[in-house]
This record gives sequence, C-alpha cells and structure tokens, in this order.
Amino acid sequence: MRRLSLVVAAALLLSACAAIPSHRDDPTQSKVAAAQSDVDAIYDRYRAVRNAAIGLLDPKPLSTVESGPVLAIDSGSFEVSQRLSTTQDEESQGLVVTDVQTPSFSKYPLWFMATAYDAAGKVNRIQIFERESAVDPWLLVAAPQTVVSTELPQLRHDGRGSALAVSPSSSTGMAMSPQDAADAYAQALGATSPSSTVEQDDFIRQMRDSFDANSKLEGVGVTQDWAAEKVEHALRTEDGGALVFLTLLRLDTYDVQPGVTVSWPAGSPQEAFLADGISSSGKLRYYHQVLLYLPGGDKRPRALGQYGGVVGADGD
Repeated sequence: MRRLSLVVAAALLLSACAAIPSHRDDPTQSKVAAAQSDVDAIYDRYRAVRNAAIGLLDPKPLSTVESGPVLAIDSGSFEVSQRLSTTQDEESQGLVVTDVQTPSFSKYPLWFMATAYDAAGKVNRIQIFERESAVDPWLLVAAPQTVVSTELPQLRHDGRGSALAVSPSSSTGMAMSPQDAADAYAQALGATSPSSTVEQDDFIRQMRDSFDANSKLEGVGVTQDWAAEKVEHALRTEDGGALVFLTLLRLDTYDVQPGVTVSWPAGSPQEAFLADGISSSGKLRYYHQVLLYLPGGDKRPRALGQYGGVVGADGD
C-alpha cells in the first residue's frame, strides 16, 4: 500500500494598487443603506454573536449574523476546529472599521461595504452587510480579506456622498460586465493555459500550482471544477470600472488507483474532513469569496483579496 501526500494551497491574500482618475455620475436612487450609528450597532452585534459561537465552538449562532457562502465557510472552519480539537480566536474588540461605503437604493434589499482592520490577523476585511427588508436583521454576506498594503480603487459617489452600485449585467465603461468578469475569472481558474481575458494574478497562479502538483502524483487522478455564483454586489470605481464581490464554488475530485492512499498534511482542513485519506474516490467542496477589480476601459480584471475554505467533503 502506497501512501501519498497531497499539496495544500494556503489561503492567499493579494496585494495590488491602482491609479484612479476623477469622474462622477448623477444617480436617481434615494434610500441610503445605513448610517454610521447603524454600522456601529451592526458590528457590536456581530462581534457578540461570533464570540458566543466561538465560546460554544458551535457555528449555529452565526446564522443570526451571517448568510450564504460566508456562513458556509465559517461553519466549515468550526467543523475543522471540532474535528481537530483546536480553538478559534475570539473576535477582537480591536477590530476597527476604517471605511464605510453606503450606496443608495430605491428598494430592498439594502447593502453596504465596510473595511475593517483586524489587528490579530493583520489584514483588512472588506465586508458586505445586507438587509432583505426593514424588519430583517443585517447579515454579513461577503468577507474577502486583503493585506494591509493593498490599496482599493477609489469609488465614485453621487452628489450626496453615496457610493454608486453597479448592475451585475452592465458593461458600461468596462471591457465586460461584473457577471461576465466573474464567469471569466472562474474559467481562468479552471484553464490549463493563461487566460486572455483576466490577469494571471497570484490567486490564480497559486491555485494552478497546487493543482498541478497534485496532478503529478502517481496513481491519482485529479479534476478541479470552478463556477461563479450570481454577482449581487458591485460598486463603481472612479475610473469607470467596478469593485466586484465574487463568490466561487470549487469542486476537487480524486480517483485513486488500487493500492494507493492519498492524504493531506496533519492539521489541515482537508485532513480534518477526510481523516482516513482517500483510497478509492473522494470530493472536496470549497467556497472562495474574491474581491475582484474590473478597471474601466479595456483593462482586464484581477483579484485584490480572497476568503475561502472547505465547506464539505465525502470519500472512501
């Protein structure tokens, strides 16, 4: 029996900057998403609930402050902690909100973007909170992270100081729409050669390097599929482009020949989900939330940061 070890791609934070010219629009929207006092209260509640979940080592309370893929990613991390008998760090009271961008809307759902500095992790969290109706709570729905040195592109505002949301299907001023950029980025991640439509950024290179290394293991067949979910949050940048919040679903499939068992490094999330390794076939499912910058003009989109993890697995 041969035992082979698979390569784990570490979570990667991207660093990038952009030179942004000046321009403004004249929107007609009227309902501002959230005031500063609302944001303070939202973060106080989020920290309290997350710390309660950490104290219990149970992700169930998170469903009252998170939703969608970000909840799936965090729930997966709690499951890893339970299986590996490790603990999670409490949400630091030093988490400092450094910037809030509040678009205006004519109807619900409402959402806003907040940048929060995490001193413990030494990263910036670029977060989207959304509210479905006036009686629903604000929920965290996106949370990509960037290194502190990353400069986000400046955003365009209306005459009242509200950030401008971009329709996911609009390609005005850009080489493609936010949704098309999301689909192109997913396609680039699954391609074996460099894409001509998106930048070959560090995230793409790291994912491809990890996949290529695992594909070279003798007796192991590996496939990787990427798909972009529907884009729901994008903001206009000063250069006429867009800052796009992209969620990617990744599926890694392994087919192992008889007499071979593959495993992951001890303590890794993959090892926590598949502790006995794979001796026949198996699948690992991931979510990656990517902060994508789609510049104005004909320039190609690139990732500025990401947040992701294993959300499910099965194998034998």
